[in-house]
Amino acid sequence: MKKILVPTDFSKCAGSAMKYALDMAVETGAEIISLHLVSPYEGVDVDGSGLLWIKEYQEAKAKALITWVKKHHRMPSYKNVKISPVCNIGFTVTEIAERAKEEGVDLIIMGTTGASGVDGMLFGSIAGGVIAVAKTPVMLIPQNAKFSKTLPFGMASDFKIDCGKESILLLREVLNLHGQSSMKVVHVLTETDSKPNEKQEKEIVAKLKGIDITFHYLHDKHVANAIDNFIEASGVKFLCAISHKHSYIYKIFHGSIAKKLAFHVQTPLLVLFD
Repeated sequence: MKKILVPTDFSKCAGSAMKYALDMAVETGAEIISLHLVSPYEGVDVDGSGLLWIKEYQEAKAKALITWVKKHHRMPSYKNVKISPVCNIGFTVTEIAERAKEEGVDLIIMGTTGASGVDGMLFGSIAGGVIAVAKTPVMLIPQNAKFSKTLPFGMASDFKIDCGKESILLLREVLNLHGQSSMKVVHVLTETDSKPNEKQEKEIVAKLKGIDITFHYLHDKHVANAIDNFIEASGVKFLCAISHKHSYIYKIFHGSIAKKLAFHVQTPLLVLFD
């Protein structure tokens, strides 16, 4: 892992994401890019002098970003971590995805409070949007989550793991960073007469070779709720999910399970893309 992108709106949940990223960077030697975005509509004066005003507004925001970065960078344990503050004008979701692609980022780490909440509400609602458009793996950090080398891992799976080699390598690295060599894979069976498929289990074991996997099955029509219940009952403290490229019609009528999880998951969530 060489580069981590941390978007910030200066909220407490963004601060939690930055601290989590810093702790990971200490272990990996990764560089952090701290990104703050100014909406094209912010700071625009109605008298027609908007272009000049937004430049001054962006400069003020850029200074605020530097101050915010210094606040989180001042701990002695983080002194060797390189942080590059970037303040851009743009629309949040698309700009985060594009910046990650342009910079060759390995991982986007975002804070989230879920779909509601006043403090950090920007990233509570935007996290799902980033998952929908990004091609870079995304890690969502709840406000109270802390980095630890003893976090049990789980994966929500529909047995379609078509991730590329880089995504699988990232998953292994994240597992190792959290002191894990095993993972609980949970599959939700939405039909009452559905049964586990041994062939699919073997395919996942082969795809994730070297990771000790145990399979768990739940019958429930509400997948996201079932996964939440599994997390609570199983003791899983870190969840991984895979976001698939479904058709436009599928997204309208069914939505993305990974995106739904982003709205209310209470553990760190790593989203990979196929």
